[in-house]
Amino acid sequence: MIHPPRRSVTRFFIPLIDVLILLFCIFLLMPFVSAPPAAEPEKTAPELPPVSTDLTELKRQLAEAKLRLDRVQKERASVADRMSVRVLEIDKGTGGLFYFDPDRQEVKTASDARRLIDRQRRQAGAKDLFFLILYPRELSGFPLQSQVDTYRQWFHDVPVGFDNPLSGS
Repeated sequence: MIHPPRRSVTRFFIPLIDVLILLFCIFLLMPFVSAPPAAEPEKTAPELPPVSTDLTELKRQLAEAKLRLDRVQKERASVADRMSVRVLEIDKGTGGLFYFDPDRQEVKTASDARRLIDRQRRQAGAKDLFFLILYPRELSGFPLQSQVDTYRQWFHDVPVGFDNPLSGS
């Protein structure tokens, strides 16, 4: 006759299932605790051309490097560094053109404008010259359109801009 076991089978499987769950959790955590990936080999600096021991060759290379550096610096220079701006104003009472140097100087004729342009070109040197003509800040009826056309004609060979704060733009 077969006798039932004295102990229940579940008393054996419950601890076994606990151990299996524990092993499965360890299996899931293995990627987080694994060894770090192999380090990439260090990048080496680009190989430089061989250095000449000839003094004249070294001087020539230095001069070339300085020229390249100057060219790059000029290319990167800001507009303000490359430009010389001269501000002229329009008189609100007469529509006449004037500037301060250090006192008020009138520009009454084309020859006055030509002398001003030539003097400013000499002072600007290698910089680009730009004349900015400011309209009066109060509404006065000046300058007349004929005066503006005259001023454009006087400064036709240099960059010139007009600033009219009352134009609404």
